Amino acid sequence: MMQGSNYKNLSLKKLKKDGSIPGEHVDVISRSIRYGELFVLPVDSIYGLVGLYCDEIIDRMADLTGESRDSIEVVISNFKMLEEMAIVGKNTYDFLRRIWPGEVIVQLKNRACFHNSNFFMRMPRHKYVLDIINCVGKPLVYLPLKTPARKMILNDKDMVKRFNSICPLLIIDEFLKDHTAPTLIDVSCDNIVILNEGRVCAEEIKSLFFLGDA
Repeated sequence: MMQGSNYKNLSLKKLKKDGSIPGEHVDVISRSIRYGELFVLPVDSIYGLVGLYCDEIIDRMADLTGESRDSIEVVISNFKMLEEMAIVGKNTYDFLRRIWPGEVIVQLKNRACFHNSNFFMRMPRHKYVLDIINCVGKPLVYLPLKTPARKMILNDKDMVKRFNSICPLLIIDEFLKDHTAPTLIDVSCDNIVILNEGRVCAEEIKSLFFLGDA
């Protein structure tokens, strides 16, 4: 794992029109993540810690933040990753193709576990995050940045002060503001339960889930 302090951070005013960032930024971030480094960057407009999907990184994120392992989200860029990691029925699979990429986090059954174990998964809407995952070639994990009082960290100065000695940061100015959280749903039993209504309204989610059903 890369070690050090006072990392060289990346900074942008805003995304390109197609939701991407410069290719050299994607290369730097994906290379760092492949080497086992954490990175702070916004996912669906909310800043968080991002790293490679593996037990070592998940444990490190939990230790740094005090959050439980179960609250850490898996981030994918394509449906092949979904099929490799989760147990998904046909109706649920078709539904996920209608809502992803998008600001919806989904609770699913973990294919790697023989017992009843679920995890949270998302396929972000912004192209630059998908580009980073594709460049890494593996799923990532993500945990939103929060203060000890459980509020989202939105100020870039606070982010740099807290994490600059731990990992590099990608600061995108247009996301340094409050943003509605993604909608959280559970489809682990091939039925839909809205756990927390957020960016995408519950009615839209339900209409997409039952689309085409008899």
